[in-house]
Amino acid sequence: MKPQLHFFYIISDKFFEDFPDPYLKENKEENRPNYYCFKSENDEIYWMIPVSSKIEKYKKIVKQYESCGRKCIKVFIIEIAGREMALLIQDMFPVTEEYIVREFTIKNIPLKLLDTSQIKEIEKRAKKVLALLRQGKKLLKTQPNALEIEKALKQKLLNKERGGCKG
Repeated sequence: MKPQLHFFYIISDKFFEDFPDPYLKENKEENRPNYYCFKSENDEIYWMIPVSSKIEKYKKIVKQYESCGRKCIKVFIIEIAGREMALLIQDMFPVTEEYIVREFTIKNIPLKLLDTSQIKEIEKRAKKVLALLRQGKKLLKTQPNALEIEKALKQKLLNKERGGCKG
């Protein structure tokens, strides 16, 4: 499925089988968790940010950072469709279209983030986290190895592209 930016999606169980990283959030039979989608520089790779409903847990983390005068880039709390959700930017990972099952819906309506200031802030934090990862800096010991997944996905896309060429 070709995703649209700023919507929320369900990722296939096959992704978690193909990339058995112990620190990826556990998939619950293609129902939970859901993931916020944003774009990377590669046209065929999308980055997914896990969403958690454990709001109090993540509010404490954000508050700890703020009490030290720092901004928490790892987690971003939003309210959408009347619900508070924690976007776990620290746990983002890349996917390709083949691993996206469907849009996450509430009452059969696809969930989309519309607040442009929140979108900008999420993407700013996500790009910062991605830049840190590319510099070899992990935010957590339990952070998924997103760059290894990205590398494997790029190789898979390259192999697919080469396989499609005649000559």
